[in-house]
Amino acid sequence: MSRTFALMALALAGACPALADAPFTGKFSGTGRACSGGLYVRTKTIEWNSSFSICKPSRYEVLDNELDKKEDERIAFRLQSPSRQCLYPVIEVQRLSTYSWGVQGYQSMESYRNRALPDWGNSPLEERLILSCPMTRLD
Repeated sequence: MSRTFALMALALAGACPALADAPFTGKFSGTGRACSGGLYVRTKTIEWNSSFSICKPSRYEVLDNELDKKEDERIAFRLQSPSRQCLYPVIEVQRLSTYSWGVQGYQSMESYRNRALPDWGNSPLEERLILSCPMTRLD
């Protein structure tokens, strides 16, 4: 009896690290003039369709992953092969509450890296424009 219990405990303990290493996935819905559409993060691809930008499914690289924090949970992705109509190949997803998420689209890695600089976010230069969309998580 104790051997069976020990084997079950060992099997369950082995499954826990696999859950911790599971990739981030989710379905998000945006509304409004520029943000109407959806963001789909899958285990191997990401897709973001909005009113003015269509990022077809593409493999991605995780740039930053801070989903294990108590506050300001966020994850950022870079699309490896963005489609021609994709204006925002770098995507940052930040949890605001249980179902409310903020999704930011950056036109370049430079824009993503410099997002915290004081004069970057409010710049009138077109290459510095950031699409910021409030979204609801659907799953």
